[in-house]
Amino acid sequence: MSKPQVSVCIITCNQQNYIRQCVESVLMQAEDVSLEILVGDDCSRDNTSKIIAELVAENPHLIRHIRHESRQGACRNSQVILALAKGQFVAHLDGDDYWLPGKLKRQLAFMMASPGCAAVYTNALTVTESGGAIGLFNDVGDQCFDLSALLRKGNFLNASSVMMRAEVVAQLLEIEGQFIDYRAHLRHARKGFIAQLGQPLVGYRINSVSSMVFNSNDQVRSLYWDAIMDVPRELVTDLDFARGLADFFRRVTFRAIKLKQWGLLRDWAPSVFQASPFGAIRTTLLISWAIMRMTCVELVGRLPIWTPRRHTKVLYRR
Repeated sequence: MSKPQVSVCIITCNQQNYIRQCVESVLMQAEDVSLEILVGDDCSRDNTSKIIAELVAENPHLIRHIRHESRQGACRNSQVILALAKGQFVAHLDGDDYWLPGKLKRQLAFMMASPGCAAVYTNALTVTESGGAIGLFNDVGDQCFDLSALLRKGNFLNASSVMMRAEVVAQLLEIEGQFIDYRAHLRHARKGFIAQLGQPLVGYRINSVSSMVFNSNDQVRSLYWDAIMDVPRELVTDLDFARGLADFFRRVTFRAIKLKQWGLLRDWAPSVFQASPFGAIRTTLLISWAIMRMTCVELVGRLPIWTPRRHTKVLYRR
């Protein structure tokens, strides 16, 4: 096909219950945007591959099925199909999520009007495994962020909502081993500002059977740390870097309290204080502020007066 405006990269593995809705939600976008769909099928052993093959037969001019015969892992699977993308822009979608009508059209219009934007995200509706409504992914709204702001605030962007410029893909292909979406977000921010459209245009399944956050939280925490350490120090101030570390330890603290796993604090405190450019007292104050601020944000955000009736829960508050 001729060069599309957008290459949509879907990664999947054993997601027979979700993959049809996922791909069909992308096909709906073809009415608004010239696109190609690349589906990275990581050695699925259920009916996922069969369903994809059926969709390819119905839409051979739009969908390409890249099936790995041996398990690659989500990160390598993603890198393989990213390397095949031909579009001026590249969008990512996990196989258990889906898009809402008009998503790519809105993002494409934003990117065309914003040459300094490296990647644009949208908010998302959080849903159960069966698709039941839960709430919103975040409470950020329409905002733009640079690398320093994204480091200070931590990860709150929805990976299945991203549209990036093709020229920023190369830096994702350079990453060796496993990585989480936050590391990708931070790398995007090296190339320009990051934007979020506040309108929820993605359906994001919480704690699905394939969720890494749900099944491998300790690994996610380690990879989150790697994402922070991956930020070139010359691109951010000492204060912004220290605030990023403080927000990380705030997340560790909240997790330790929730699960009563106090060993998490003992495990991570030495790394945080050693990596901080400041002394123990100032680092402790930054951590304390991060904990107090987010505690207040969470408490205020849960008051009925601040919560729209149709979105009773917010997954990430900032």
